[in-house]
Amino acid sequence: MRMIRACALAGVALLIGACVGTQSSRSSLSTQGVPDLSGRWVLTTDSGMGSEDAEMTVIQTGSTLAGTITSRAGTVDYTGTVQGSAVAFGFVLEIHGTDLQLDYSGTIEGDTIKGTTRFGRFGAGTFTARRK
Repeated sequence: MRMIRACALAGVALLIGACVGTQSSRSSLSTQGVPDLSGRWVLTTDSGMGSEDAEMTVIQTGSTLAGTITSRAGTVDYTGTVQGSAVAFGFVLEIHGTDLQLDYSGTIEGDTIKGTTRFGRFGAGTFTARRK
């Protein structure tokens, strides 16, 4: 029962795990030569439990990312970084009194980011983020 609940929670986390943007076609690089990911993104997270979409808002200051990820399960704050074409971000979900760390790492490919997701000790999945 505990494993089923953990998997269900990981699925919800997938839903929340939104896509950190990618290079913008309107302004692909900031003044520091770092890809500009600011804006709204659709994050699709895939796991053994299926695929879930969420909306991610990215606020970028230099190479630092922050914002919110919103899904059917609610809204969560996240933080991350961008270095060249590499993007990483994460957040903690509190599920029934237990914290679950979700970590995303990927590569910017135009207006898309693709990579892997770690669901704490519950395994891994993949994600794709697309600029809205």
